[in-house]
Amino acid sequence: MISHFADSALRPRYMGMAADSVGKRAESCAADGRLDRDSWQELSDEGLWRLPVPVRWGGTGGTWWDFVAAFEGIAAGGRDLGFNLSLVAQAGLIRSILLYGTDEQKETWLPPLMSGSVGATALTETTGGSDVTRIRTAARQHQGHFLLSGHKDHITNGPVADVALTLGRVPEHGDRDITLFLLDLRSEGVTRGPVENMMGNRTSPTGPITFDQVRVDATNIIGGIGAGIEAIYNTISLDRLLYGVLAAAYLDPLLEDVLAYARSRTAFNVPIADHQYVQGRITDAKFAVEATRWVSYGALDALLKESPQTSLMCSVAKYHAGETLKLGTETALRVMGHRGYMEGPHTQALKDALGTVIAGGTAEIQRKNVFNQMRRLSSTH
Repeated sequence: MISHFADSALRPRYMGMAADSVGKRAESCAADGRLDRDSWQELSDEGLWRLPVPVRWGGTGGTWWDFVAAFEGIAAGGRDLGFNLSLVAQAGLIRSILLYGTDEQKETWLPPLMSGSVGATALTETTGGSDVTRIRTAARQHQGHFLLSGHKDHITNGPVADVALTLGRVPEHGDRDITLFLLDLRSEGVTRGPVENMMGNRTSPTGPITFDQVRVDATNIIGGIGAGIEAIYNTISLDRLLYGVLAAAYLDPLLEDVLAYARSRTAFNVPIADHQYVQGRITDAKFAVEATRWVSYGALDALLKESPQTSLMCSVAKYHAGETLKLGTETALRVMGHRGYMEGPHTQALKDALGTVIAGGTAEIQRKNVFNQMRRLSSTH
């Protein structure tokens, strides 16, 4: 499917670029727990964020299929899962601005985001977790603008982002008050907490953001007061399917490593690749990778066509992403045995992969959404 819609040169181009930048810095960035801003800037300069943006707004006039092709290249070439999770967070922010932003908002916010600024999508709160409707962050009107107060937790890119798409409430508006605000995180009243000390994905800095009477002009509300839920669900849908795209692209070279090792390592006088139990483990991982890849492509197709199946498909993609990453990285460790278990790239990959079963909506939330969508779609027939 993707070959029909994307520039076929994008994947290898960005793969080579990421191998020379992200891949070479990943280990030191993980040790320091920091985002690789140098690689982020290099990829931005190369036009990554311009790919899905119309020429009118400074983009190259490509499609989200083009972005996915480049994103796959970065995942396969850079081989840094955390860095790619930070890319996912920014992709959703850009899509929200493109879909729901005014001309003024696009003119203001897209140029810096395409040129190297880092974005975050600040949804999660301590009390709500994956249930974004339980947020408490709220804004009150004051002399023609809004003052936003509240606390967000576990925000991808939160400690380092320049811009945040923030979900909050406007209680004066009534029951339908959930609203999206675009914020410059250098504004007075914004405080970022320390980077969370996570087990994995340390190259994707995550942490809290607190807002204390932060001024937000009415021109920086995305989609209007009360329109936040529709817009954020569209953003979440893109995030979820990108996890699936990432899982498949990231695991492709890892399985190549596993296969090469299995062919070179001997046991009982034959390469372990000749043993059926090893073949079974490797093929189980391959089955999962291909299923995840193609359901994610299907989810993107559904999203772009505004299909009634979109939410369901994106949750299926996200669910498979976490499970497939877990299976693929565990397969590498099992096939490589003690060598795989020693601290190094394969243990790091497994630690990173485990984070994806909870990040971006837990596996259990995906099951809940799929069931609810099945029930909804069944009742419409």
